[in-house]
Amino acid sequence: MPREKEKRGRRAEKKAQKDESKRKFEEAPDAPVAKRMKPSTDEADETIEQQHHENFEHNEDYIPLDQGEEMDTQGQEDSGDMPFYGLLDEEESEYFSRANEMLELNQFQDAEERSLFVDSVYSEANGKELKIACSQGCSRLMEKLISMSDARQLRRIFSKFVGHFLHLVQHRFASHCCETLFIHAAPAVMQKASKAQAKKSDEENEEEEPELSLAEMFMAVIEELKENWGFLLTERFASHTIRVLLLVLAGEPVDVTSNESIVASRKKERIDIPIVQGEEKTQPEKQKRNVPESFEPALKKIMSDMVSGLDDTYLRALATHPVGNPVLQVLLFLELSHFGKSSAKDPKSTIRRLVPDESFEEESDSAIFIRGLLYDPVGSRLLETMVRYLPGKAFKNLYRNNLSDRIGSLSRNSTAGYVVLRILERLGKDDLKIAMDHIVPEVTGLIERSRLIVPKVLIERCVARSVDTKPLAEALEGAYDKDPILRLQQMLKFTPSEKPASQSGDHNMDGDEENGRKPRFAPQESAAEKAEKLHGSLLVQAMLTVPGPLSQLVYTSLLAQPSHVIIQLSQEPTSSRVVQQALTSSTSTTQIRRQLTTRFQGHLMELALNSSGSRVVDALWSATKDIFFVKERMAQELSQNEMALRDSFLGRAVWRNWSMDLFKRRRGEWTRKAKGIEERTEYNEGAERPKSKIELARARFAAAREASAGENQPASTE
Repeated sequence: MPREKEKRGRRAEKKAQKDESKRKFEEAPDAPVAKRMKPSTDEADETIEQQHHENFEHNEDYIPLDQGEEMDTQGQEDSGDMPFYGLLDEEESEYFSRANEMLELNQFQDAEERSLFVDSVYSEANGKELKIACSQGCSRLMEKLISMSDARQLRRIFSKFVGHFLHLVQHRFASHCCETLFIHAAPAVMQKASKAQAKKSDEENEEEEPELSLAEMFMAVIEELKENWGFLLTERFASHTIRVLLLVLAGEPVDVTSNESIVASRKKERIDIPIVQGEEKTQPEKQKRNVPESFEPALKKIMSDMVSGLDDTYLRALATHPVGNPVLQVLLFLELSHFGKSSAKDPKSTIRRLVPDESFEEESDSAIFIRGLLYDPVGSRLLETMVRYLPGKAFKNLYRNNLSDRIGSLSRNSTAGYVVLRILERLGKDDLKIAMDHIVPEVTGLIERSRLIVPKVLIERCVARSVDTKPLAEALEGAYDKDPILRLQQMLKFTPSEKPASQSGDHNMDGDEENGRKPRFAPQESAAEKAEKLHGSLLVQAMLTVPGPLSQLVYTSLLAQPSHVIIQLSQEPTSSRVVQQALTSSTSTTQIRRQLTTRFQGHLMELALNSSGSRVVDALWSATKDIFFVKERMAQELSQNEMALRDSFLGRAVWRNWSMDLFKRRRGEWTRKAKGIEERTEYNEGAERPKSKIELARARFAAAREASAGENQPASTE
């Protein structure tokens, strides 16, 4: 008897198992689903009182945010019935995953080719947008498509989401798609699609153009979410999308890439869109946008509805809630910045409900609340926002009654120290002097604990307010070793190797340094060590910008270093920034640069092949602007190593930045460029070259002679 034909392989087995499970699912009778019954009012009150009593028995300081709020309870019940939009089948998942890989590889010839590819992906995704947005593997593709879409495509994808936003903003993956959609639809909200473009798009695509404009779609989102603001305020995935929506409605810039952004956390995955040929890289908008007139009253209504259902106790509890705190920051920012500081006088405003007493007198409710936020890791961020945007009178009362006498001790604390930074940014010249007197005694302790951000910001504010930094320079000098060689190494957390860099033999190992990587056997640094080095480098760079004792403290340490240590500093990623700053800063005199630049002669090829050292070599071009003989010697050294430089990507960049082709072929033209003498061309025919010192002296002598001749000439009589 012949055997039945069977397909072999893992795919056939997987397909057979899938068909079998599907058949069993279809044949199985529908099981009764236990529906959650809504408790009666009396039962709900008893349950809330019982939970409230139990919570306070275990922890009297804990106040749940979701008790006593009918709107929040209803929102939680609605969120439990999350709709299921379906799953992508195996072929669809494979196609969209491959499309995502192609967008990441970015092997398109130009922007038009990529646009055609995006159109084809949109055509394939038609009707599956909600599935893709909720898919763990394909939601990133949806974010990239939205980021690359034009206004017409944004309207279409927005129209597919309308009616589902209440569930999408609470979804783990779809919430990020909603956030990206709001950000990229915001600049196009005032644009109107032309009839010719709409007609052309209708001819090319079978799908009809959506009737609503982007502004009307944003209003539809507000209408859809208006009954759930209180619940979404503290919802894990919806809160970041709500923050974006508030900023978009206000026309404020939304930058999720900044470390100080209150829109997204630092753990958020950044999806970068690579650019192609013929396309300019888009920068995050940093200016306010024009928005439709309907947005402002809608924004006021949202901000009122969010906090109107909460009493003052629960609203203050939001200040230390890890999810509700960022939303509260956005509310305070919009209230004090966007709507004007006069809105803070409204007794129903958020700021007035948080701090009802504007005088911030000792032992008042406002002062106690502020002191509770100072040392809280979450609450201190809200206090930073308050300090930054409070009206001037309220800030002065807050500072003088609660913070001025304690600013030195606050700077020692790892949490309250960030509030001190915001305080220093707002202080005037006289108050800044007093604050510096309180902080200077704590500088030694701050240096020992590697908390260098407060001294750095203090230096920057003293420069901005023209405050004498001599006491701070003396405190920094006493905090480090008196030996200038060890002082700089302590500042930068740098330990030089015993052998000179040219003899260590590590800089050319397998081309690691040339490609910007560390040598294969280099010891790995921890994140804490990297952070300490970075903060030390930033502090030294800030010191170099201040003329006087602060910058001299660094220059004397730099000039005391041996040449091989200078070369090692130039090859280290963080400390090389200090070397560049020392070479190009306005506080660096010709004598200092003449002594410092000679340390690099004989090591230029070694530095040019290093990812950090090549930037130092580029800085040497401007550092030797008035030391031409040093620049000429360095160019001669680079020309002697032409083959090694041309074989390296970093070396070719140095060769180009130093205009070495001109040096070899047209030495006179290179000399004029090195000295800053611009050559006359047809484009700058009217420009005059700068006069030399002898020419200026001749001009002064000629002017004086003409003046004296005019005085001695007798007056004519008619």
